Amino acid sequence: MDITGTVDQDDITRARTILLASGRRTPYEEVDAYRVLDRVGPAAYLPRLVRALHDLSYERGHGSGRCGCPGSGYRERPAARLALLGEAVAAARAVDPAEPGRA
Repeated sequence: MDITGTVDQDDITRARTILLASGRRTPYEEVDAYRVLDRVGPAAYLPRLVRALHDLSYERGHGSGRCGCPGSGYRERPAARLALLGEAVAAARAVDPAEPGRA
């Protein structure tokens, strides 16, 4: 199934570049990249998106937690963390039951 026509090729290239970069990527970059690539290849990227969303939910961030910006972290914002984990659950339910890592 090729749905790359609905996803901008520049976004796909950017997402793959982020994941293949030699430097350390932030959890936010990882989630953004997997969100894009999940639309292209869900079988390959959906389990990774689930893991990245779960990992991001534990992100402390660097700010005070009041601004809502990526630097404020999800641990300090329960409503945002709940929404993030809700997305992770929905994605996990969409993972193919035959996936070896699915519990």
